[in-house]
Amino acid sequence: MQLALSQITYTYPSAVEPLFTSLSVTFPTGWTALLGDNGCGKTTLARIACGELIPDSGAITGGLFSVLCTQETATPPEALYDFAASYDRAARQLRELFALEDDMPWRYDELSCGEQKKLQVATALWQRPDVLVLDEPTNHIDHDARTQLARALKRFRGIGILVSHDRELIDELVERCVSFEAGGLVVRRGGYTAAHAQAEHERATVMRERAAAKDELARLSVERDRRAHEAARADARRSKRHIDPKDKSAKAKIDLAVYSGQDGARGRLAAQMDSQLAAAQERLNAAFVHKRYDGDLWIETNPSPRKTLLRIPEATIPCGPGTLELPELYVGNTDHIGIVGPNGAGKSTFLAHVRDILAEHAADLSVLDIPQELSPADTEQLFARIKGLSSAERGRVLSTVAQLNSDPDRILEGGRTSPGEARKLMLATGILDEPVLIIMDEPTNHLDLHSTQALERALAAYPGALLLVSHDRAFLAACTTATWTVRNGRLHA
Repeated sequence: MQLALSQITYTYPSAVEPLFTSLSVTFPTGWTALLGDNGCGKTTLARIACGELIPDSGAITGGLFSVLCTQETATPPEALYDFAASYDRAARQLRELFALEDDMPWRYDELSCGEQKKLQVATALWQRPDVLVLDEPTNHIDHDARTQLARALKRFRGIGILVSHDRELIDELVERCVSFEAGGLVVRRGGYTAAHAQAEHERATVMRERAAAKDELARLSVERDRRAHEAARADARRSKRHIDPKDKSAKAKIDLAVYSGQDGARGRLAAQMDSQLAAAQERLNAAFVHKRYDGDLWIETNPSPRKTLLRIPEATIPCGPGTLELPELYVGNTDHIGIVGPNGAGKSTFLAHVRDILAEHAADLSVLDIPQELSPADTEQLFARIKGLSSAERGRVLSTVAQLNSDPDRILEGGRTSPGEARKLMLATGILDEPVLIIMDEPTNHLDLHSTQALERALAAYPGALLLVSHDRAFLAACTTATWTVRNGRLHA
């Protein structure tokens, strides 16, 4: 069993140029990872593969039952309540594997994003599709849930398409990687580590070939100029215009050179260089290296003159079906604080409480607040703000987006903005306000690897205060200096 996509072309309804043209790829049984920067078309191609989008042209294998698990978790999956009402062997095993409580499907809207993600994937697996597409399945989930997820996905025996920036999961699960590169698709065997190493080897080989081609082109250019100069001198020597009509000897030498073909040979050699130069230029053009930015971001601001930005009084606040106990807490003007804990413990609830306190007692502070998920209204408001920026400000925003390897022209063209691109835009516009406090809930969700690394470096160097909720311990270790833990109904500072 395999899923074949042949000569697929797709254009967003409001876009001018196609997102991709004449793409062909085959997905065999087993797991295949789709890799690439935010906005390159991974999610769109995955939706086309499972029949949720109709391409402009091209053919797709028919007759296969497909299920897509989207990045977003706010909308319950279609088969959720069928799964909730089922107690067959597969349903019981999935509930046990993902540590799902029986009542969780019935209070879906009250669950954390991580708990919703577990239900979403469990429901998809329970349906036993021929094709299962997972779009960023490790967003929102904690370490235990990630282990549960990997174990469950290894049992899947159909055609699996994994859109993810989670290197560990890709290495653990997939047998081949399909990468979006310079407008096309490249298939490499193995997980992320093997595929990335092969890609780097190919890139290094092409760079060496390009350097050699440039050197050869330069050498041939010099040689051609030399030969052209010799041919010009030969033409001058063959001319009898400036010779005394009575100088029989000089005329005889010119006639001998023409007769022997020596000067003509120089001319022919110079002409042959044109074809050699054209071949060298073609070799150089073939050794194309796709440009990446991967630059460092700089959040230009100064710490607030207030030494204590925020006081959070001791309190007990509602959290799901229970409560969350908070001790008295303080956020200093340069504190970098990471907030950790399992799914459903109350981390996002705590951030919502912090936002209420800020609105009531510190509304004058410049705060950049990026939520876990951007709603359509958030995205619409974001684009409205960008449209109202001055040319200089808009240039700074687009420069930041380009540094994070997204195409600003395509984003503003009107094509659908991916969740990762929307986060980049929100970060880029927020930087304009020179915030003294940044609040981010799962900041690495939806971001590609290079963007995550750039954000990590930017936040580590940020001079103001940070409040970050994340399951990515390596990310937190790089950019925070204190940790608050939410567990068992209480926050421990």
